[in-house]
Parts: sequence; structure tokens; C-alpha cells
Amino acid sequence: MRAVYIAIGNRLRRDDGAAQRVVEVLRPSAGAEVRLVHQLSPENAEWLEGKDTAVFIDASLSAGGVRLEPADPEDAAHSPLAHFLPPAAVVALARALYGFTGQAWLCHVPGADFGSGEGLSREAEANAQAAAALLRARGSGLAFP
Repeated sequence: MRAVYIAIGNRLRRDDGAAQRVVEVLRPSAGAEVRLVHQLSPENAEWLEGKDTAVFIDASLSAGGVRLEPADPEDAAHSPLAHFLPPAAVVALARALYGFTGQAWLCHVPGADFGSGEGLSREAEANAQAAAALLRARGSGLAFP
């Protein structure tokens, strides 16, 4: 299984760096690629070329626990020419431009403090650990239902 994990966020904005913490804890298998970005752009669609699975990991302001949901290109409402894109738009571009036919997922990692500074809040650290456990439980092949 060829997978790419795309951790979105900025470690200098406290809990916004939670996605990077997830991939540190998860330590994806040798066959998986890990990409770290502050935000998604159209150029990131190329990273999905030749992959079976893409997992976008992003910090979230939403209440509740860690969530994993499909990054459905049907939900891609943003212009593909915008500076920032949601994961679904990157998936849509990857399908159109690079023939990506795999599965794409978005893992939300709730945080509490998105101010300037380094280090995660206790809530974000716990959620990063939970997200890594959730992704690990799905298996190294990431064969999601």
C-alpha cells in the first residue's frame, strides 16, 4: 500500500502544530511518505500521484474528539486557483491532473490554543496521541472501510 500522510499546520501557532505531532507519534511505515505543510495549495495535488491512500491531518477548533472522515472531492467548493485549499480540493485536483484513484481521508485533531508560541496544550497533545492511535488501529495499509 502506497500512502502519503500530509500534516497541515504551523508549530509556531501552538496547537496548530498538532498534525506534525501525530506523524511523530505514529511513525508511519517505511513505505509511506510524510509531508509537512503550513497550508495546502494546488501544487500539493502532485503528492497523491501513484498513491493508494492519502491522509490529511489537521488541527481543528471543533469541540469533541478526534474525527476521521473521507476527504470527498464532491465537497471541494473552493477555487483550485486559490492560495489555500481544503483537502477535498487537493484530492479533486489530484484526480483530474494526476489520475489519483485512491482513498483520501481527513483526520481532525482538536486543539484549544492557537496563539503565538511553541508547544501543544494538554488537550491537543492528548488528541494528537488519540489520532495516532486511531490511524495505527486502521492498520499500516490504511485499508479504510
